[in-house]
Amino acid sequence: KSGASGQSAESTAPKPADVASYFDVLDRMAPGDAVRQSTELASTLTLAQQNPTASNRLRYALALGAAGHSLSNPVEARRLIAELLAGPNELTPEELDLAKAYLREFDARVALYAEIARQREESEQKLKSSDSSAVRRADALAAENARLKKQLNEAERKLEAVEEMERSLLEQAQEVPAETPPRP
Repeated sequence: KSGASGQSAESTAPKPADVASYFDVLDRMAPGDAVRQSTELASTLTLAQQNPTASNRLRYALALGAAGHSLSNPVEARRLIAELLAGPNELTPEELDLAKAYLREFDARVALYAEIARQREESEQKLKSSDSSAVRRADALAAENARLKKQLNEAERKLEAVEEMERSLLEQAQEVPAETPPRP
């Protein structure tokens, strides 16, 4: 009787999730060793191409979308997982949960990358606008500077003319007393 109840307890206990192999792939895709990462990505791709089971395709999608490697492509990984989930597949409920969780994660990263790109473009536009404003202001200042130099040159020319007239008047004033006859 104890053996029978022991067996029934074992058969009703939930099986542990068989997602360890996916976590192994993610561990091998962790940042640090680019050779290890590219080898793992190539290995999962080859396996998914040679034996395109849902599990192998999910493993490749997770490796491809994993953050922290130069070939990370969350857009394509998201597409692969969405395609996998859209059709019939032999994934376990735990694998389905993992796929859905990573689909949300890749969605979030794609949205984040789009927002970063939008902000970068906006920043570049502001910088260009700022640069063109600075150029227009510099042009305006250069034009104002040229106008002021022209006015200064005109004022200096007039001042020289006035100085010349003063000299001429002083010379005439000095000559006039010498021409007047002496008084008797």
